[in-house]
Amino acid sequence: MTERIVVGSSVAALVTAQSLAERGERARLLMPPGPPGGGFGSIRSGGRALELGVRLLELSYEQAAPPPPLSSYQPGPAGHRPYAMLVRDHLEALLGSRLTEVRRPQMLFDGRVVDDLYFTTDATALRTALTSTQRAEIRTEALACQASTGSGAGVLAPELIDRLDTLTLEEASLLNHGESFHRLFMAPVANKIVAGGCTDVIAALRRKIWLPLFWPQTLAQAAGDGDISFAPERPFHTIAGGGSGELVAGLIERLDELGVVMDSLGALEGIETGASGLTRLSMANGDVIEAARPVIGVSAGQLFGAAGIDYQPEAARTVICWLEVADDDLLDLPSLLNVVDADIPALRLSSGGLGAPGRTILTVELRHDTEESEIASAAMKSVEQMSILRPGAEMVELRSGAIRSFPLPTHANAQRFEAASAAFAERNIDAEIVGAGLQFGADALGEQIIQGLRAAEVLTA
Repeated sequence: MTERIVVGSSVAALVTAQSLAERGERARLLMPPGPPGGGFGSIRSGGRALELGVRLLELSYEQAAPPPPLSSYQPGPAGHRPYAMLVRDHLEALLGSRLTEVRRPQMLFDGRVVDDLYFTTDATALRTALTSTQRAEIRTEALACQASTGSGAGVLAPELIDRLDTLTLEEASLLNHGESFHRLFMAPVANKIVAGGCTDVIAALRRKIWLPLFWPQTLAQAAGDGDISFAPERPFHTIAGGGSGELVAGLIERLDELGVVMDSLGALEGIETGASGLTRLSMANGDVIEAARPVIGVSAGQLFGAAGIDYQPEAARTVICWLEVADDDLLDLPSLLNVVDADIPALRLSSGGLGAPGRTILTVELRHDTEESEIASAAMKSVEQMSILRPGAEMVELRSGAIRSFPLPTHANAQRFEAASAAFAERNIDAEIVGAGLQFGADALGEQIIQGLRAAEVLTA
């Protein structure tokens, strides 16, 4: 039996190896150093699991039709959405009853906790978040946006949607939302995530910084008092005992059950076509492996670098602090709390992770420009302003830090990726690419699961 080689420890690589083994293939997984799962993994320390930010799972969207064939998959920031049922089926088979629905996310706006509109894309939150004057302003501006674009969907209309690749998120937001909504809800959150806020982010990649675009028609209806034609149904799930880190742990456990060989040979340092016509993989430990159409699921930088191609995107600065509190001190704990108020340094608070008995871990994501020396104090101050703890409750810092994380979803980075991808294609290397190296911005959790399932299907067809 031919041994299938999979390189990487991304979710896409792990799912590919799992699916190959479940199809009766002999799979060997070459894993680089570091925790598996990339940003979807967790940090394990002292019996605790620290989630790397909010990692709620979206397992359904508004489509009612069965998913299309995997052969029709087109990678992109939302390419996985038609396959939501397949993602859910895969996770239910892997995790069973540990996959649990969570409360609706909320947001802190103008000092009050109200229903969220960012992750849920449910604009009805405006009815409780805003004053009647603010709602009237947003309604008037949204109707003007609808008139100026000639569509209730604005720039999200099918005949206009290709413009999102060329527009910035600020431009698209002003076209669809108007100035008031943009000022109140879009700019404050974007400014906490990246230095340029909405001004540099590609509109089509808005979900890379967790911001939505609404139809002007939907926004006008939500700001009014009548019926709303769009009512999203997107329940969120997590995994009992932690978060997405538990998904990664479950994948590793399943690979072990299936007998997948998992070797730690270091990073991929070279990839080329060998004299035999097979793909030649050079690993950091000195091993050289020749394989027929291996699956490569490493970071884009590692993939392109292994082929001798320069790719150095500008990366976002992600700042996180993990706090542990006594369960008895919790007054309320949302599954996710987006923090809109500009005077509060936190961006988001989530409750994923596994604390000590009787204690809960709070994952606090902070403004990108928070100083290293101020991370813990800024996180604690933010939590105090959220009113989720008993006054005077003790908060214990478990860990904090700032890292360069995901490539910023800017036009400059997209052009860098396209140039590197074109140079890689010119090498004519016979490999199945999954994960971050497949297409810029197409590395969300759902994307990686579908890419893994599709790769296994292609290789065993």
